[in-house]
Amino acid sequence: MNSVTKLLFFAIFFPLLLNAQDSIPEPHRNQYVATDPETVFFEGEFFRGYSLNNSSWENFSKSGFGLDVNWFVMPFLTLGGEYNVTRGNSRENYSGHTGSINRITSHYQGLHLGYYHAFNKEWNLHNVAGFGVFQNINRAPDSRFTEEGNSLMLESALGYRIDRTAAIYLKATLRWDRMEIKTPQVLDDYFNKHSLLLISFGVRLHLQNPNG
Repeated sequence: MNSVTKLLFFAIFFPLLLNAQDSIPEPHRNQYVATDPETVFFEGEFFRGYSLNNSSWENFSKSGFGLDVNWFVMPFLTLGGEYNVTRGNSRENYSGHTGSINRITSHYQGLHLGYYHAFNKEWNLHNVAGFGVFQNINRAPDSRFTEEGNSLMLESALGYRIDRTAAIYLKATLRWDRMEIKTPQVLDDYFNKHSLLLISFGVRLHLQNPNG
């Protein structure tokens, strides 16, 4: 991510972070502790990825981990940031358009807006839409090079609260990655357009704002 993009993320993110701590109205009736409205929650997850289109990613296994933070701008509205790492190894006996590349490591950073709905004190749903940037580090036996692109994503997580602080969740993420690699037209979609499904299992840490 270049310095201009980082500055833009900070300019958008920091004022909203400050407001989120001071502007939370009365908590939702189904949030865990009525006198201590939710303020922020953190997530850590492991995931496995699947290619949904004919692209260079389908020739690699995909698994990784992610870290996520979300602020309650309103009791049902969240603003968040995410970082995840996807690692891919070339499938056995594969020989194709990606040549001698045998491993890819993809770093994703993004912002998202979410809708949080508590069915009751235990079960909840968190739907998210966002955008981000990523960097793919490609490795071959005798070389290493990087490629960058932009991404859009939609995700939905079903969570279960163990207590007022701890929760677990199952998440499905759809991500559309786009790059601008110079390649023959017939291979443009193959190298530059990637549709991915990520299935995650994770833990969530909820923090409250005592006395509202």
